[in-house]
Amino acid sequence: MIRHFTSSAFVVDSKGRTLLLWHKRLGRWMPPGGHVDGNELPEDAARRECKEETGLDVEIAGEAQDDMFAANPDEGRMLKKPIALLLENIPASRERNEPAHQHMDFVYLARPLDEDQVLSLAEEEGTALRWFTREEIEALDERTEIFANVQAYALAILPPMRHHCS
Repeated sequence: MIRHFTSSAFVVDSKGRTLLLWHKRLGRWMPPGGHVDGNELPEDAARRECKEETGLDVEIAGEAQDDMFAANPDEGRMLKKPIALLLENIPASRERNEPAHQHMDFVYLARPLDEDQVLSLAEEEGTALRWFTREEIEALDERTEIFANVQAYALAILPPMRHHCS
């Protein structure tokens, strides 16, 4: 089985929404992401893919972890810890001349560096770009609109909506 390293990021804004794009080839709402280039760190690939696919400059948020290199920084450094590592089955694509293969996906949480950035959809990747609330993610059909694992991760990271009493 052919396998590729990929990175993706659930970008969450200060309003508690996540940014998804309607993926042209897969026909589902997906977070921005793509292949890790040679000599590229997974977190850098996630940041680059966010910029290329959505126009957003983002900060990758890694989980807190002990710095095992603190006493000896010349030995290396800690990388951002993804929220998940997935092995995804990718179907064959006649138009891309690709056999069925798998993606080893580093999934990150990210935040926009500036909330006023203008979204810019990479039209070769998707046909729509949209911010989703938790309730909107819950309403998507996992058979036709979103993959079950994408929906589950989005729901795990998004806060419940606060209802205001008047």
